[in-house]
Amino acid sequence: MPRPASSLDLPAAPAPTTPPAPAATAEWVVERWVDPDWYAVQQSDDPCPSPGLPAVIPLVEKSLLIGRPSRSRGISPEVDCGDDTGVSRRQAQLTTDGQRWWVEDLQSSNGTYVASAAGPLPETPIVPGQRQELNPDDRIYVGAWTRLVVRKATPEELAGQA
Repeated sequence: MPRPASSLDLPAAPAPTTPPAPAATAEWVVERWVDPDWYAVQQSDDPCPSPGLPAVIPLVEKSLLIGRPSRSRGISPEVDCGDDTGVSRRQAQLTTDGQRWWVEDLQSSNGTYVASAAGPLPETPIVPGQRQELNPDDRIYVGAWTRLVVRKATPEELAGQA
């Protein structure tokens, strides 16, 4: 007597094809600057790189890690500050609700600092584990020379993502 067909005997159904998801458009970017003024007060043994134009990093996630990468630890920060050894592997977290941004220090070795672009350099780090909302003109200072600026993407930057 023939046995009933089981699902193992049936030919495999073709995998459903779904169109690829459109690439997320970053409405926000972070500029990563080399800041010689910040370097001057950090007393780092490392030489300061030449300042130049910033690296512009699109912010496509709602939560992003600021830090230095480590293959052995599986750390790949979205905001890579790998050339500044004063930055911790897991320095800080940037989060957004789509309109506002917050920064939180992740118990970094050298602290995360926030100050207005119009004011003096910060002297006191933010409290680890507490989110601090960023104002539009705020700057984030980490490591020996890194300054981060979170801002809306320009029309040219948006067009370049398409």
